[in-house]
Amino acid sequence: MSPRAQSPSRVALLIDPASGFNRSVLRGIQEFVTAHGHWVVHTASCEPQILPALREWSPDGVIAQITDQEVAHGLEAWGGPVLNTTSTLEGLPFPRVDVDHDAVGVLAAEHFLQRGYNHFAFFGSDQSGFSIGRERGFRTRLESAGHTVHTCHADSMLLRNRAESWVRTEDEIERWLVELPRPCAIFVSNDLPARTVANACALLGLHVPEELSILSVDNDEFACLFATPTLSSIDIPAFQIGFTAAQQLQQIMQGTAIDPRSQTQLPPVQVIERQSTDIVATSDHTVRVGVAYIRAHFHEQISVDDIADAANCSRRTLERRFRTALQRTVHDELTRQRLGHAKKLLIETEHDLETLAHRSGFTDARRLAVVFRQHFQQSPSDFRRNLS
Repeated sequence: MSPRAQSPSRVALLIDPASGFNRSVLRGIQEFVTAHGHWVVHTASCEPQILPALREWSPDGVIAQITDQEVAHGLEAWGGPVLNTTSTLEGLPFPRVDVDHDAVGVLAAEHFLQRGYNHFAFFGSDQSGFSIGRERGFRTRLESAGHTVHTCHADSMLLRNRAESWVRTEDEIERWLVELPRPCAIFVSNDLPARTVANACALLGLHVPEELSILSVDNDEFACLFATPTLSSIDIPAFQIGFTAAQQLQQIMQGTAIDPRSQTQLPPVQVIERQSTDIVATSDHTVRVGVAYIRAHFHEQISVDDIADAANCSRRTLERRFRTALQRTVHDELTRQRLGHAKKLLIETEHDLETLAHRSGFTDARRLAVVFRQHFQQSPSDFRRNLS
């Protein structure tokens, strides 16, 4: 008589699927379960009212996006294994898998510095852990370059009761926006408040990105594409967060001890640029023409001389102006655009590396691999593999 099959693990996923980020986290969990797990899953939003049902169902483990202190206390009192997928609340006694929020802030600062900005601002919470980390990374990088950051902390706006006044929310943001120097690069903690900032700019008649450039985080396509102009956003490895959280929960349920305060921090993927940052913040017309030509033709076999001809100046003059305005060479900007497109294709397509190299302006896959490794310390294949 054959032995009875092992019973499946009962796992509660307390993650609201309303946002694109959370849906990607859930897809990562699903991928792990399909390949490695033997789970029966129940899904629910991570809210206090689900705690009695959770205790009644008695799962073997929980993966939760914990944003509420009452839920945190309830899960701790329940006593089973819990994996947390957000840094909203700090100091919780659960292992956490999330993005490296300081690295997100540094990436945002680099994105704006590469575009020549001298004025910077941050909009977000000073109570939510993810926002605090993103601001810290942003501020630290900019201050190291000699810049200051104008800040608006908006917990009352971001966490307010849904029945409270939308008009008052807009008024508070507008008062802050009109005082910012221009042109100014604004980093917003995540996509939904970034859309609120973009709406406030429209109501004030402020031009985005010419006067105020807006970059946010999570790359939730609905939030980003439903804004006017469309919002640039930092893509977060949500799928990998879900997969890793599921992997760790499986280990715990199988008896592996994991420090309840351990943190797994994954690097951000890249900036997905849309209309809200699609500008170079320099008054040098020659540089702007040169950058525009690069953006339009980087996928072709163009040279620095071609770019200088398009800008109607000598190569030497163009190089000098690029260094003054952007602190990099013309070739550096060309390579930056090509690598950004290569990363986008690695994320969004299944193209082989030879095809991907040609579509990004590199002569062949070998050249792409060399330049990619120089800039990102990993091969294109490793980058793609680490996304899943």
